[in-house]
Amino acid sequence: MPVRIVTDSTCDLPAALVEAHGITVVPLTVFFGEEALLDSVEITADQFYERMTAEKVLPKTSQPSVELFRKAYLEAGENGEEIVSIHLSSKLSGTLNAASVAREEVSPEIHVDLIDSYNVSLGLGLIVLEAARAAQGGASLEEVVAVARRAMDRVSVHVSVDTLEFLQKGGRIGRARSLLGSVLSIKPILHVEDGEVAPFDRVRTRARAVERMFEIGMSLARSKEMFVGCSGDDEEARALIERLRPRLPHTDLFLGQIGPAVGVYTGPGALGIAALERE
Repeated sequence: MPVRIVTDSTCDLPAALVEAHGITVVPLTVFFGEEALLDSVEITADQFYERMTAEKVLPKTSQPSVELFRKAYLEAGENGEEIVSIHLSSKLSGTLNAASVAREEVSPEIHVDLIDSYNVSLGLGLIVLEAARAAQGGASLEEVVAVARRAMDRVSVHVSVDTLEFLQKGGRIGRARSLLGSVLSIKPILHVEDGEVAPFDRVRTRARAVERMFEIGMSLARSKEMFVGCSGDDEEARALIERLRPRLPHTDLFLGQIGPAVGVYTGPGALGIAALERE
């Protein structure tokens, strides 16, 4: 039986890639006040950033329910398929815990291997893609898990944000808290390290932040694949891809959108690079 891949909506993978690789995505929930909306199901990224900019209420997120995971596992494994379920860092969300409870509820009829990616957004997405391609190629459960874990060691995520306000208020600021004292005078550049947000660099202007992201992209020339992601307007991301493409001829470059559940914490105007190094 083929192996099926399940993940959560913080992977931020474009819908076309999700469909093409047969990936099941379990949505987180985004809240505007009391209004609950399933991430990328009941609210798109464009709708989310428009509301985030226009409304005074700071949105919040909630992990998927155990029931959503249970239904996803029952559907993915309905013909006896084994499942590899790969999720955002347990240091950033309780999503993995909900998946673990659901796994116990469908066991032993359906076998589910859980993986904590220690990553988020398109970094998680790249790990999921590697696993899904292996599964589509007929790899066994053990082989798919091994592919995913090797990818975890080769993925890097860097993001420039306009402000740390959203990470701070959302309680996901992690080690980037050290930048708060100079928040008014800098544009922070963050990365994901050991499953949490950490400071990487700081620059003074938006233009310098974009240039620094270009430099980071160039430093990742050994990458097999790279997503340039944004939260909201994708003009800067598209321009960055066009600058990088002729200089990274052996890297597959994709445009990505930081979805609502992650955008709650980056805010609008983020520009990021997620890259997967070659083995």
